[in-house]
Amino acid sequence: NNTAPCDDSDACTTADICSGGACIGTAPPQCDDGNACTTDSCDPGGGCVNTNNTVPCADGDACNGDEVCGGGACQAGTPLDCNDGDVCTSDSCNPASGCVNTNNTAACDDGDACTTVDQCAGGTCTGSVPADCNDSDVCTTDSCNPASGCVNTDNAAEIGRASCRERVEISGV
Repeated sequence: NNTAPCDDSDACTTADICSGGACIGTAPPQCDDGNACTTDSCDPGGGCVNTNNTVPCADGDACNGDEVCGGGACQAGTPLDCNDGDVCTSDSCNPASGCVNTNNTAACDDGDACTTVDQCAGGTCTGSVPADCNDSDVCTTDSCNPASGCVNTDNAAEIGRASCRERVEISGV
């Protein structure tokens, strides 16, 4: 018996040597191809096998959703929907961190009919400049309803010698 190099005809061993009268394979080959999207193995008849897999993976881009291996490469998933439904934020995606919703100063509608200038501030739609509901008629009380806007309600104010009520009766209105 000797310890001479030999070939055990197994592609999954390396550094084969004679031992005790037989050829023995000692070390497995390095089959890891460094690709997370392949499953690495060894076929005794053919050697290393790197089979494509479909395991979850990461391509470093948070904007393209959950990635999965396919065809030996990391495939992008469904892109993130960063729209938060708030007109007062500008929506975007940062590949390193994901969705970014930044406050803006866009024109908006605060839903209050008693404001005329609405603008985003601090992520919230804020109304300013009250509606001018004055109809210049002393016989109406002027107000504003946030749901519907200006309201001019008849009143009974005194004007000169006739009251608003008499004026209404005289005019037949």
